[in-house]
Amino acid sequence: MRIRIAFALIAAGIPLTIPAWATPKSVDCGKGHSLNAAVQAASAGDTITFTGVCSEAVVVTTSGITVAGEPGSVIQAPSPSQDVLTIDGAQRVTLRSFTVQNGNYGIHVEQVGGIILQNVTVQRNAVTGVFVEGNSSASISNSSTLNNGIDGIDAEDSSSFIFTGSFTTEGNGVFGLNLGATSSATLNSATINASGNVLGIQISLSSSMFLADPGCTINAVNNFTTGLTVVSGAHLFDFGGKIIASGNGINGISLFSRSGFDMDAAALVSSFNNQADGLHLEELSTLNLFNTPAFSGVPGVTKLQVYGNAMNGISTLLNSQVHMFNETSIEDHNNTGTGVQVDNGSSLTLLTSTINHNAATDVTLTFGSRGEFTKNTIGTLSCDATSLIRGDTGKTCPAP
Repeated sequence: MRIRIAFALIAAGIPLTIPAWATPKSVDCGKGHSLNAAVQAASAGDTITFTGVCSEAVVVTTSGITVAGEPGSVIQAPSPSQDVLTIDGAQRVTLRSFTVQNGNYGIHVEQVGGIILQNVTVQRNAVTGVFVEGNSSASISNSSTLNNGIDGIDAEDSSSFIFTGSFTTEGNGVFGLNLGATSSATLNSATINASGNVLGIQISLSSSMFLADPGCTINAVNNFTTGLTVVSGAHLFDFGGKIIASGNGINGISLFSRSGFDMDAAALVSSFNNQADGLHLEELSTLNLFNTPAFSGVPGVTKLQVYGNAMNGISTLLNSQVHMFNETSIEDHNNTGTGVQVDNGSSLTLLTSTINHNAATDVTLTFGSRGEFTKNTIGTLSCDATSLIRGDTGKTCPAP
C-alpha cells in the first residue's frame, strides 16, 4: 500500500522526500563499497558501520556522526603520501573499533575539529599516528598508536587531549606522545603506557599535562632516550596519580628551560634503573612536592623515589630548584653517582627524606648553590665554599 501511495504521489507531480533512514548506513569494503562516499552522504546523528579493509582516504566534514568498525575492520591509505582519516572542522565525531594504517598521518584532526576515539589502533603511518592541530581536540579511551614514523600522537597549536581508560603508544620513531605550542592533555582515571619509542613523552612549548586523580598512571619505560621530558616553559601537574619511569636509555624524567613539575595530593613518582639520572633539572626549572590534606582532600605523603640509576638520583643544575612542603618525602638510594647533585646557583629544600647508600656522595652542593634541610636521614653531605646550607645537618660549608 505504501509503495502504491508513493507512486501515486510521484504521478501527481507531488515531490517525495526520502526519509533520513533511507541513507545507507552499512559499508562492506570487501564488496567494493566506499566508506568515504557513505561518510560524505551522512547527516548529524548518523552511524556508519563498516567491515573489511577500506583502501581509501576518508574525509569527515559533518559534525555529530559515528564511524564504527566491525571486528577486523581497517582503513588504510591508497598511498603512503595521503592521510588516512581526516576530520576537517567537524565536531563530536566518534571513531570506534577499527585500525588505521599505512598513510602519511593516520588520523588528522584540524580546523577546530573534535573526535571521540574508542578502541582504535593507529599504526605504521609515515609521519604521525594521531595528529591534532588548529585548536582541535580528541577524547581518547582504550586505544593505541604503534610503530609510526615520527610521533605516535601529537597535539599542536592550542589543541587538547583527554584520556580515559588505557592508551598505549609504542615503537614510534621519535615521540610516543608529544604536546607542542600551548597544547594540553588531561588524564581522568587513565593509564598511559609509553615504551619502545625514541623518547616516551614530551611536554613542550608552554604546554601542560594534568593527572587529575589517584586513578591515573603514566608508565614511561624502556624508551631509547628519556622516558618523560618537560621543556621550554611547559608544566606537568600530578594530583595524586602515579608516574613510573624506568629502563630508559638516558634520564627517567627531565625538566629543561624554565619548565615545572608539581606533585600534590599523595602523588607517587618512581624513577629507577635508567642509564643516566633518575630526575634531571636544568635551566631555571622547578620541582615542587607538597600535600596539605586540608586543601587537597587526600591524606598521605607525596613521594618521589629515585634509585638504581646509572648516574645521579637527582641532578639540579643551572639555577633550578627542588622544593618540598608539608607532607612529602624523597627516597633516594643505590644510584651509581650522587644521590642529589645541586650545582651552579641551584637550590634544594629537603624535608623528611632519606638519601643514602649512593655510590658517590649522597648530597653534594657546589658553585653557589643553596640547601635547606629539615628532619632528613642523609648518609654523606658535601658542599664547597661558595655554597650555603642551613637546617639540622650539623655542618657548614665547605664540608668534605
